[in-house]
Amino acid sequence: MRLPSALPRTLASTPVFWWACALSAPPIAFAAAAAGLGMATPDPPRDIATIALWSIAEEIVFRGALQPALAQAFARRFPVALLTPANLVTSIVFAAFHLWRHSIAAALAVFPVSIVFGRARELSGRVWPAAVLHVVFNLLLYAASALLASVR
Repeated sequence: MRLPSALPRTLASTPVFWWACALSAPPIAFAAAAAGLGMATPDPPRDIATIALWSIAEEIVFRGALQPALAQAFARRFPVALLTPANLVTSIVFAAFHLWRHSIAAALAVFPVSIVFGRARELSGRVWPAAVLHVVFNLLLYAASALLASVR
């Protein structure tokens, strides 16, 4: 079944996606931290700066360069989809990229979050909404990790 080409832009004009992100990010970050997928919190000022810079850099590479290139390559075969091949492949590569520093479980947990970042890129047509979501989510994960570490 093919979706009408106006559907993705219609979804972009409603705040539902953005509200879903805002309301679901804190509990997801806390659950990830509670499941042992959190971040170490030894030096908050340095850690927060590093988190922000890495999050933005990753979005520039993955959602700013890779995903648009893949979208162009896949455009003829998949003109409209709620989960585009470009977002799917970018998210697989993004999750695999996290294996260099994280466990397999953490890299797998990154995948659905990456799908959301990719969807933000597609709905907005810009990189910065995905970058903001990424920074906010990682800061929430960091805060949840610090909170859980302080009560243990």
